[in-house]
Amino acid sequence: MSTLKSPTRTLTSILMECGIVSQEQVNQGLVRQRETKCLIGEALVALGFTSEESIGWALSKQLGIPFVDVRPDAVDAAEVKRFPEVLLRRIQATPLFGSRNELTVAMADPTDQDAIHDIKSAGGGAISIVIGSPGAIRRAIDRVYNAKPGAVWDPAPTAQVVAPAQTVEPRIDVVFDRAGMNLLLFHVRSARAKGASEIHFLPRPEGIAVFYRTDAGLEAQQIERAESGIYLRARLGVLGIPDVDGQDVFARRGSLAFEAEGESMTLDVSHCATALGISTVIRMGPRASAAPELAELGVSPIAEAEIREMVEGPEGLVIVYGPPRSGGSLVLASLASLASRPDRRTLILEPAATAPHPGDATRVRFTSRKAAAAQWEEMVVGQGADVAVLDDVLRGDSIRNTLSGVSVGRLLFVRTDWLDGEALLRFLASDRNGRSVLAYRPFAMLGLPAARREGSATWSDTEQRAGSLAATVLSDEDRDAISNGTARS
Repeated sequence: MSTLKSPTRTLTSILMECGIVSQEQVNQGLVRQRETKCLIGEALVALGFTSEESIGWALSKQLGIPFVDVRPDAVDAAEVKRFPEVLLRRIQATPLFGSRNELTVAMADPTDQDAIHDIKSAGGGAISIVIGSPGAIRRAIDRVYNAKPGAVWDPAPTAQVVAPAQTVEPRIDVVFDRAGMNLLLFHVRSARAKGASEIHFLPRPEGIAVFYRTDAGLEAQQIERAESGIYLRARLGVLGIPDVDGQDVFARRGSLAFEAEGESMTLDVSHCATALGISTVIRMGPRASAAPELAELGVSPIAEAEIREMVEGPEGLVIVYGPPRSGGSLVLASLASLASRPDRRTLILEPAATAPHPGDATRVRFTSRKAAAAQWEEMVVGQGADVAVLDDVLRGDSIRNTLSGVSVGRLLFVRTDWLDGEALLRFLASDRNGRSVLAYRPFAMLGLPAARREGSATWSDTEQRAGSLAATVLSDEDRDAISNGTARS
């Protein structure tokens, strides 16, 4: 049987800490609790201040018992029918699935020792308790006892009744996605309240160690249970971030748009397989609803005017270079907005659709950088794009491929990981084709400021955009020097 640990915090303090309810709402809930003699969680739900699922998640954190999303189509009907229906409804519990030695049971209130004793006596064996919301438990019980005798559930409309004489493997598919969502929301809210920019989930022998990166560095938080990492990665997988568990790779990363308490943000997620398990780091940053002007991003007025003039024409190349996580996608979005016109087709190739690109642009999200680097030119030409944006497609020496993609009638905006602008320019001009392109096509480079790792600074628009972007726009003299092979090193 699951052991109930002594709570170190109240349920309401956990709810307030993660921003689910306010102090005023808790006060109203306490009044209703005194009036109706119900539990405080039930009172807050009845008043419409939160959901049963949020109460279940907070209870899970308080007691150290897993919270699961009890799906009616995922419980084992045979195990449920071992227990009297009236007992399950009275104590708000339902069996989920059983093994040879233990039965897992979801309960709305795992602190009710009498209820645990009753279900253990009725089951006649070892019981493992998890937390489920009352509504989900009730729906699961309804589904079992309204089913035809001998039926095996299937959520599909074409489900058929299976005769009792047949041996059918019970469907065991308890989904922890709800728990993962609550875990994600809890730590995003808590980290934001502390001005943090990153959340680290690191496997340890005792569980999942959680750290927030603030201006002071990494700050340790309360240890999470080991299974919390599974819940988190399951939820992130639903949101589009692939897991590394059971895969042949040891690292995965991705980005997603996220909303928390009315705040729009981008979450950059990295999974890494370690000796103790899978480590997950989430970097949080503000997400703009519209692309800012280049001047707001730190481009000088002269360079901005030259780039504006360039993008009015039919062709040209702008390379945005610098370290990862330093705002390169936002600069590309600004360039794309600057070049956007009704008579132009804009095509964007990106690893995550989080930047505020023009609404009429065709956005293509890639999962393999290698495949994107090999096929981007064919796609851009085949799709007849007037403006092409390559976000984090060409790294290292593959940036040379941009030169072959700059042809008459096309604007190309590219982000790469080069750190030294002068070295990048020398590299591009190191062969005959490169010198030809740089000599006869409009060309500019924008250098990003150093990546920010601080906490609060990441969320300050003033600080975030104050770092000047180094701009290089080739003049006629520069072109002549490149064409003649006399450019300064």
